[in-house]
Amino acid sequence: MKMIEESDDQPSSKRYINEDISDESTPRVTWSSTLEFVVSLIGYATGMSDFWRFPYLVWRNGGGAFLIAYTITMITCGVPLYFLEIFLGQYSGKGVFEIWAFFPLFKGIGISIALLNLCYVSYVSTMRYWLLEYLRQSFTTELPWTSCGNTWNTNSCVVSHTLLSSSTNGSQWNSTGSATIYQDYTTKVTAEEEFWQHNILSLSGGIDEVGSLRWTLVLWTILLKVIVIIGLLKSVKTIGKLMLVTTFFPPLIGLAMLIQALSQNGAKDGLLYLITPDFTKLATSKVWIESTFMAFYSLGPGWGGVMVMGSHMKFHKNCLRNVLLGIFGDLFIALFSSVVLFSVIGVMANEMVVPVEEIVKSGMSIGLVGYSRALAYLPFPYVWAVVFFLAVTIVGLDAQVVCTETVVSFLEGFGNRLGRHRRVLLVVLINAVMLVLNLPFCTQAGPYMFQLVDWYLPTWSVVVIALLEVIAIMWFYGGDRVDCGLQEMIGRKLPHVFRLAAAYISPVMFLLLLLISFVKYRPPKYGSYEYPEYTRVIGWVISCSVVIPIPLYIVWKFNKLNGTLKQKWTNLTQPSCDWGPSESAKRREYLDCSQTERTWTDIAYYNLTGQRRYPTKKRCEAVPLY
Repeated sequence: MKMIEESDDQPSSKRYINEDISDESTPRVTWSSTLEFVVSLIGYATGMSDFWRFPYLVWRNGGGAFLIAYTITMITCGVPLYFLEIFLGQYSGKGVFEIWAFFPLFKGIGISIALLNLCYVSYVSTMRYWLLEYLRQSFTTELPWTSCGNTWNTNSCVVSHTLLSSSTNGSQWNSTGSATIYQDYTTKVTAEEEFWQHNILSLSGGIDEVGSLRWTLVLWTILLKVIVIIGLLKSVKTIGKLMLVTTFFPPLIGLAMLIQALSQNGAKDGLLYLITPDFTKLATSKVWIESTFMAFYSLGPGWGGVMVMGSHMKFHKNCLRNVLLGIFGDLFIALFSSVVLFSVIGVMANEMVVPVEEIVKSGMSIGLVGYSRALAYLPFPYVWAVVFFLAVTIVGLDAQVVCTETVVSFLEGFGNRLGRHRRVLLVVLINAVMLVLNLPFCTQAGPYMFQLVDWYLPTWSVVVIALLEVIAIMWFYGGDRVDCGLQEMIGRKLPHVFRLAAAYISPVMFLLLLLISFVKYRPPKYGSYEYPEYTRVIGWVISCSVVIPIPLYIVWKFNKLNGTLKQKWTNLTQPSCDWGPSESAKRREYLDCSQTERTWTDIAYYNLTGQRRYPTKKRCEAVPLY
């Protein structure tokens, strides 16, 4: 260890630098191949955004207009931060809490990210249980959602006339010549949606009517938690190998669905709805707000999982190339899923003689209603159904493993007293807590709770985290240090367009998004169901509870440190002693770059031009965080 004294004009303090060439820390588990890492990025993003969320937002925001807004917000907001998170994780090899050594003032973000992932997995797992219910009921030669003669159906149920037999529900249709005319469609519901609402969800009358605990869902909960535990204990390599197989299953099955749907009347109407923009909707804030939220869902910045995955990447792997491949792969799957769904939705709308936007009663159901209907078009549909629902369940499960790993990696730094088996204990304990938190969602009121939490938890809190992240990285750590790190890793700087977007466009967009979304705030609805007033308070408590650790940590740290207010600020806004590249041989290069005195104007100039405008002026300032 070497102690470097401060110069006379700097605060009196000392800094300890580890100059050992060998890294004595515990070896990191790294991805065995670039392909596994890229596919895992795509699988994680696909599992985060789910196969239903993107088409649902396209459907409720006018089709093509949403795609335009989504593309713009993804490029300006999602992609730059996505890359920066992978860079920081790969460069430092640290978890979501330790990684904030580059800007200790915001270490509370690590706590918020862990809390966000804990809550997210605790409720979003419910979607996997619903998928498993579809899977369980697919083991029959006649898929139960293709007919109306079941115990869960109502008098409003209608079935596809292309699948209709002469003995089933014939009175529901009024045929004149070759044209099928449906009367009073506003009171009718497709067989697929009734199966979803009344069988899979078994909805109660409202969130106040909790109803009974559905034990089949509880059993699925236990099963999936056991699988997640096994996946976490088998390490990231096993997850990568699993994703190589599971990530591409749904698109392959979707291709078969698309071919069959395109052979039916009405598919073109659905596709036209998808790609035809209503430019008047681009003037509404709602489209831009939801497209930005979707960009965070699609890629996963602000959630911590991207940082964790990047931390397992070898130091000299080309993170820029991997990011671009992951982005294109995720975008392709999202768009392809929408093409498949809207072609099917167009067929359904044509058969019922209703507009595309009226085909489902509750937007959240558009994915499962559309996919379950598409499976019925295929030969031996029960075989396709089993394979499809198993595949999408596993893809979503991969994302849950990564989210849970984010919580585990956060707590491992505080679990030294648990001994050598602390990881096993933490993995089991965290999954047990998530299981308990998930039980309310396994009741008949669970779908109402699911939508309520989904409305408040992963929206504003993620944008707040993203805003603070991009400010800390680009304006305190600085684009120049990011470029130094990239040159050490892959021999090139950050693309200029990424630097401009991250430093100037993204912060403005995030701030505007928060302000506009607060002004335009509307409470959630489940179809025609209006949530009680008190649920708004619960929702805001859920949303604020995730970000409250950030200011609390700042206050606690200022009170804990000794010295003047200026010294505390300096200590908390400069990289601490344990920050630096994960590869020991690169520590000297890091020090040469990081020990340079800069002003706000210098950082702003570099972020704008990619060039330094100040003479090299070194300083060795300690950052002792006692």
